[in-house]
Amino acid sequence: MLTRRRFSALAAAAAGATLAAPLRSQAAVTRSGEAFGVQLFTVRNDIKDLAATLGMIYRIGYATVETFPAVYNRPARDLKKLIEGLGLKAPSGHFDYATLEEKVDYAAELGLEYMICPMIPRPMWDSLDGFKQGAQHLNKIAAQARAAGLKFGYHPHDYEFRPIQGGRGFDVLMRELDPSVRLELDIFWAAEASQDPLELMRKNRERLALIHIKDRKPGAAVSYVPDAQAARSITEAGAGDIDWKAVLGEARRLGVKQYFVDQDETALPIEESLRVNWNYLSQLNF
Repeated sequence: MLTRRRFSALAAAAAGATLAAPLRSQAAVTRSGEAFGVQLFTVRNDIKDLAATLGMIYRIGYATVETFPAVYNRPARDLKKLIEGLGLKAPSGHFDYATLEEKVDYAAELGLEYMICPMIPRPMWDSLDGFKQGAQHLNKIAAQARAAGLKFGYHPHDYEFRPIQGGRGFDVLMRELDPSVRLELDIFWAAEASQDPLELMRKNRERLALIHIKDRKPGAAVSYVPDAQAARSITEAGAGDIDWKAVLGEARRLGVKQYFVDQDETALPIEESLRVNWNYLSQLNF
């Protein structure tokens, strides 16, 4: 029998659940059947109220977030509780090269599956030996991450593809990194360096595990420096010249499960930009 006391308890529980996980403004269903997430660097100017920002990401329809260093200013257990309490999951996180070793335990406590290094230090970009040294350090961290139950990965930009000393840093990294190190391929930055994303994915299929999504304005110049000028070539998915149906279809075929919108720069207000990305990606059948 549903007594008044029982009804009050159920109503209170329902209200609590609503506060913990705000209702979505649209169903988180995509034609492809894949879930999409947001790299929190995209909303870096709004993280003063992280809970409100995460709630906005959830209500748009995204299922996951990828964390980054600016949100590690609270205990990992508290950040995990905040993210999950708002209806999201955090399968992956970015960590700065200089602090990787000290953040392994934090990443594990946060409950991440992937710990990702997004960049090696600038002085290492100008020689193949610099990339080799970077790979050696990343291998050391990868071993520590594995011991903590994590998968470790690397996210290239465009500088890794610049021809130097008869080679390319990207090739050095792929050759020198331990086979366990995963690849998070940013499709924009690959295209920005005049690379074929499909070819890169196929060639590195054993490493490929995560994809970053942002589109590239038609006619943009090739760049090997991830600076503000290159970032002006960024636009929302579906508004540029990247063939996302082909790219995401191939990524799925190769076993990729994690996809994150990573809008480094946008001419639109950030919430509108995330909605434009979501509206396009959620309707894309790949």
